[in-house]
Amino acid sequence: MGGGGNEDGAIRQEQALAGLPIEIAFLWRHGIAPSELAAAARRAIRIGSEPARELMALGSIDEAGFYRALAAELGVAFHKGPLALRPGGEYGAILRAGMAPVLEHPDLDFALAPEGPALRRLLDSGLRNRLDIAVTTPTDFAACLREANSTGLARHIAGLDQAGLARDSARTGATRGQRIALGGGTVLSALCGVMAPLEAFFALATLVGPLFLCVIVLRLAATLEEPDGELASHRRWRVDDSRLPVYTVAIPLFREEAVLPQIVQSLTALDYPAAKLDIKLLVEAEDAGLRNALSQIVLPAHFSVVIVPEGQPRTKPRALNLALLEARGSLFTIFDAEDIPDPRQLRLAAARFLRAPDELACLQARLVIDNAGDGILPALFAFEYAGLFDVLNPGLLRSQLPIMLGGTSNHFRTSVLRAIGGWDAWNVTEDADLGVRLARAGYRVGDLPSNTFEEAPLSMSAWRKQRSRWIKGYIQTLATHSRAPARLLREAGLSATLAFTAQALGTIVAALGYPIFAIAAVYAWSGGSLMTPSGTLLSLVTTLALTIAILGIFAMIAPPVLGALRRGSPRLLLLLPALPLYYGLVSVAAWVALYEYFTRPFVWNKTTHGLARQRGAGQIAFKPARKTAPSRS
Repeated sequence: MGGGGNEDGAIRQEQALAGLPIEIAFLWRHGIAPSELAAAARRAIRIGSEPARELMALGSIDEAGFYRALAAELGVAFHKGPLALRPGGEYGAILRAGMAPVLEHPDLDFALAPEGPALRRLLDSGLRNRLDIAVTTPTDFAACLREANSTGLARHIAGLDQAGLARDSARTGATRGQRIALGGGTVLSALCGVMAPLEAFFALATLVGPLFLCVIVLRLAATLEEPDGELASHRRWRVDDSRLPVYTVAIPLFREEAVLPQIVQSLTALDYPAAKLDIKLLVEAEDAGLRNALSQIVLPAHFSVVIVPEGQPRTKPRALNLALLEARGSLFTIFDAEDIPDPRQLRLAAARFLRAPDELACLQARLVIDNAGDGILPALFAFEYAGLFDVLNPGLLRSQLPIMLGGTSNHFRTSVLRAIGGWDAWNVTEDADLGVRLARAGYRVGDLPSNTFEEAPLSMSAWRKQRSRWIKGYIQTLATHSRAPARLLREAGLSATLAFTAQALGTIVAALGYPIFAIAAVYAWSGGSLMTPSGTLLSLVTTLALTIAILGIFAMIAPPVLGALRRGSPRLLLLLPALPLYYGLVSVAAWVALYEYFTRPFVWNKTTHGLARQRGAGQIAFKPARKTAPSRS
């Protein structure tokens, strides 16, 4: 009877193993129960994922255990840790193939870390018992390949290779003609302001009047657009897991120990199949503190820590270019260190892309400040963001006009990002530049009504540094894309060019000129010349100035007011009287930005996160963390 029972058990085991994918079937000989292998295989078939990743996502085995078993199955050595690989070749292709020659090793010629199709081909090949081959984990393989090619990688992600040098970039700064025009205009304006202040004011108002009018029309038109409904409430946005693509999520981190547990928790809470997630925590090589903090955390299997090679400039877009090079997903998104995204955001974005034409290359989610209760400065920041992300951006996008993208929670087709060369590593507001380049390449950006909660700076110093960096990036973007105005017009079209000019140049000029126009207006009002101009020409100029001023005030306050109401935060309306002072602070930041553009153009003013005393609404974005497989890091 014992023999019969053994035979029945063998038959049942053989039946359980029959039909298993080759990339996991061998694991029953290395301690994984056939029932677990079958469960992973069924789920992989149902949702269209890779069986090996599904097995790791289910927690049946970790990455090191899987590749140690693979090495044993092939009869080759397993290598854990650093291994010197030979540099050169096409980095992305080598990474996807999971095979590279070893450099100057007495026993080994090749290192293998195959995944997906490469893993299936290896097991089908019959390769066995080779003494010159070692299997390693994909995490270790990527780290070793990165180290071997660090010099070339540093040049590539900084845009200093041949392809990068051929693209327009903030790296070269303003042209001589742009500098002469700016310097000459500044000197002339200053002289006129000293000799004839009132006349100079009216002349300047006349010159910038069309620009301000364009900004006003753009803001009011966007404000009048009807909002979309709640995206997640419509059945048409719900798609089966089998249709969801692999999604790469990049999180650039630098000295972010304070918010590290929060970002890991919020990413773990994402409602997306773990086997189809490729989450990359991007860490600068010199950031020893953060690297040490990460070594203390057990990360889920779909997380990986990517060490960015040393090099200049040390900016967020430079790190993102490395993530783009290594991305597995056909969709790509970015979150900042302090972000708490809606767990459904990736699903909603993927569903929108699936139903959209290929020209839709990017979706911008809505950023929400959730520590408005920390003081008047964060509250004003929240008021401003409500106008920008709930009114202006959605309105412009519904009119199919380009926007200056937010630096986080924008979702892309990976192929488009690669086609346009990724991010400009030298632009400190890389998102604004990327929005313009997408428009110039013929692509469109769409609105994604899904929230990402963010933390506003608490101190005036931190706020000013952040805002100066943003405006400095706007200046870089304007300088980069106005070098050849005719080409910009030809590539982007008239409406997109006007929208870009209004947003970039209009923002810069309005911020720089805010105190000048305010002082001149008060002076003209107190002297009586504003309301009783002498002469026909002065009357026309005065009428134009007053019209723009009145419409401008309305265009300034309408979006944040409407945004606060749409967001269900009517208490923010109490801040209306403080808006003129807030825009005065923006002007101070703009003048600092202009100075830094010429003295420290590529310096990234780092914002410290994790200082908020309360993160109110953002907590609703969390779900209980699911059980996850051990770390791949």
